[in-house]
Amino acid sequence: MKVETDPISIQLLKLQTIDQKILETRDRIRAFEPQLEEVDEPALRLEQEYNTTASRLQEMKLDERRLELAVDEKRARVQRLEDRLNQVRNVREEAAVQAELGLVRRALESEEQEAVSLLDQIGRFEDRLEEQGRSMEAEKAAVEPRKRELNADREAAEAELSAFQGERESFATDIDERYRRVYDNLIRGGRRVAVAPMTEDGACGSCYSVIPLQVQHEIRAVARLVLCESCGVIVTAPVAAEDMPADKDDAAQAAGEVAPEAGEEE
Repeated sequence: MKVETDPISIQLLKLQTIDQKILETRDRIRAFEPQLEEVDEPALRLEQEYNTTASRLQEMKLDERRLELAVDEKRARVQRLEDRLNQVRNVREEAAVQAELGLVRRALESEEQEAVSLLDQIGRFEDRLEEQGRSMEAEKAAVEPRKRELNADREAAEAELSAFQGERESFATDIDERYRRVYDNLIRGGRRVAVAPMTEDGACGSCYSVIPLQVQHEIRAVARLVLCESCGVIVTAPVAAEDMPADKDDAAQAAGEVAPEAGEEE
């Protein structure tokens, strides 16, 4: 691509074509993230369910351990009370020990039943956790090929973007700085179209507003930098069809797709 052999109109349109490819490629790269999230969503949901079950199971095991310690403590207490019962010296003392022993035995029985019930729940949760683990791993394995495909496509798009950016940097350095500075300011402002050739009948190639005759003459004769008063794009001299960027209908992108944008600015 020989910039120095092209008129400024062709240079700017070619630069715009590169920038549009850069923007399109960035859009493609951004689109991969929601696609990956969509692919991952079932496996992530199963993983969340698995983690919730694992967390609850851990809590139940801690509760079971606390119950086990409490049961051991009450069994030891029952044993001490039974030993005391054998050493009482009168009926009153025996009645007191018997009363305390009855309370401890009832508490021990309640905690033993609670421990049995908790162990049963733990068994069910362990079975559930195992089943959820299998489902989660199966889902991850099922989506892995699609994830690899999407990641490979994203890496290819990132390489393509890097190539376009290198091409852009190389091409832009040879363009007249006056035009490039104005063009870059327009692009940085969020425009996808910053330059459009004037039509043969003297209208802006972007919004099709008619350009005054004197300005038309200056554009054609001296390539004066002119911004369209209606939509703000750089208006260049008319470009022959064979000189317009042809890749992916870039001619249409460069000259016609900005009409909605122009309407928004108006």
